[in-house]
Formats: sequence, structure tokens, C-alpha cells
Amino acid sequence: MDNMTAEAFLKPRLEALVRDADKAGYSQDVTVALLISLLDTLNFGADPNPPSDQGGAA
Repeated sequence: MDNMTAEAFLKPRLEALVRDADKAGYSQDVTVALLISLLDTLNFGADPNPPSDQGGAA
């Protein structure tokens, strides 16, 4: 891993995402609010309903 900070890595990508959303007709306020909401609700790969060890589908 290089010495790039997480902020240096993520900021240009987030700025590009907000720019792309603006080009698609979404206001910056809406885009940022939605991103915050998504960050508060997503679990980033952790399965909220893991398969049960007892019974279930094959």
C-alpha cells in the first residue's frame, strides 16, 4: 500500500460522482444527502440475513 490517505483516495471519486449526478440533473444537496443516507444504512458486504446453519434450502 502506498502512503495515500483515505481522503486523498476518496475525495476525487466523490467529487466526480457529485459532478456526474449534477450533469444527470440532481442537485448537489440531494446527491450529498442521499450519499449520507446510503452510508448510514448500507453494511458494505456484511450479509444482514446470513443463511441459517439450521435447516433451510440446499
